Amino acid sequence: MTHTEDPQPEGDGPFSDYPWPIVRTQPFGPFRAPAERSFLDVFESRRSTRALTSAPLESLVDVFRLALVSRFWKEDDALRRSRRPALSAGALHPISVLLFSDATVYRVNADACALEELDVSADLRADWVSKCKRVLPGAAGAFIALIADMARPMAAYGNSESLVWRDSGALLQTLALAAELYGLGFCPLGILGSEVVAALPEADQLVAVGAAAVGLPA
Repeated sequence: MTHTEDPQPEGDGPFSDYPWPIVRTQPFGPFRAPAERSFLDVFESRRSTRALTSAPLESLVDVFRLALVSRFWKEDDALRRSRRPALSAGALHPISVLLFSDATVYRVNADACALEELDVSADLRADWVSKCKRVLPGAAGAFIALIADMARPMAAYGNSESLVWRDSGALLQTLALAAELYGLGFCPLGILGSEVVAALPEADQLVAVGAAAVGLPA
């Protein structure tokens, strides 16, 4: 569906977060600072890396922590607005990163600084990884799907879809820069991940908005 209407602010309406099917929660490990590099060096060095090998899980967490974790929360705010490195309409940051790593699928919970292992079928993981590898045959790292929970954007805006699509692009760029800073390769994929959403229970409020591969440069 093509959305052509401009977004319209509508105040802070009621909403319900999507109840992710969480099996267990794994807190992030200790913070590991990246090597000292200038912003210009990182900015100019960033490239889409298409040949990747697996990176340790803690290295992926370093990237996600830097790119996703809030630096500031708006006090007593019904929609939990926050300031993070990526641009986000209304400071809502409605997009979750789902990490397909080895035999496990995690949701990166940036608010709680934790990885949430999800109860999803082995077939979903295998099918999604297979599709990603068809797009990027040289990638043997981890794959991520960007999944937007539309509850808060719809509570704040009419015609909010275009804002979420914009957020997705901003988030991909931020993840790419964070991966470069930590010495990892990153490559956006030209697929959405709708099959991931379709496999989740009662996921009508979720929208797949992007995908990428991340790992060590081969």
